[in-house]
Amino acid sequence: MWQQNLSNESYFNEFRSYLSSSDLRRLIRSPAHYKNPARIESAAMAFGTLVHTFVLEPAIAEARYRPRADVDGRTKEGKAVRDWESALASQQGIQFVNRSDYDAATSITASVRSHLGCGSLLSGGLAEVSGTVEGFSDVNVRIRPDYLTDKHIVDLKTCVDARSDAFSRSVINFLYQVQAAFYVDVAEAIDGKKRDFYWVAVEKDAPYAVSVFKASDAMLENGRAQYKCAIALYKECASMDLWPGYSQQIQQLDLPGWVK
Repeated sequence: MWQQNLSNESYFNEFRSYLSSSDLRRLIRSPAHYKNPARIESAAMAFGTLVHTFVLEPAIAEARYRPRADVDGRTKEGKAVRDWESALASQQGIQFVNRSDYDAATSITASVRSHLGCGSLLSGGLAEVSGTVEGFSDVNVRIRPDYLTDKHIVDLKTCVDARSDAFSRSVINFLYQVQAAFYVDVAEAIDGKKRDFYWVAVEKDAPYAVSVFKASDAMLENGRAQYKCAIALYKECASMDLWPGYSQQIQQLDLPGWVK
């Protein structure tokens, strides 16, 4: 089932028991990481949310965000400005962010919109639509694609280096291919439509260079095999209510293959 205009809070609270791609990636690390996830709101996460809103939901970004005034809050004038910002935040839900982050988000948005490959990918679809399926591989699952059309899913990623070699390492390190395969398969289970999966990778620093990558069949098959193993592991752990971490044995650490 697809749901539009569902807030992040409602999505996470109403479907907390449904497995997400983040849950599966934690399970791949260890069941303990899934059962006891770290709840850390980092500056990087906040900036990522800011960028996603500016790029994918510009009307919401315009209404929600303002750059924080560059004033000294210890002075009388500065305190008055801060009080005014606090009043807007409480009365209208305005979020004030650092001027540098605000300017970076607007520059990233301009860079993405000017990229020739993004025009067709980020049109004719819906941003931040929520999808749920009950009984997907005998578990309940949820997805929230950044951008969804009848033909493809787009995931926006901020990164340090958007060149293909560097971003492919990020894909493997952060298991983005697991998310990609899970998203296309769950989306197909919802509405029967086969979709391609694309990453829009944009660098966090000037000149905010953009690359667009399509997940290959081999990339999706790798992610599919891993998420299916993660679901099987989840069901096994849930049946025993046992959520182990890493190996309890002493392990030998050798030089990695790339060093050799």
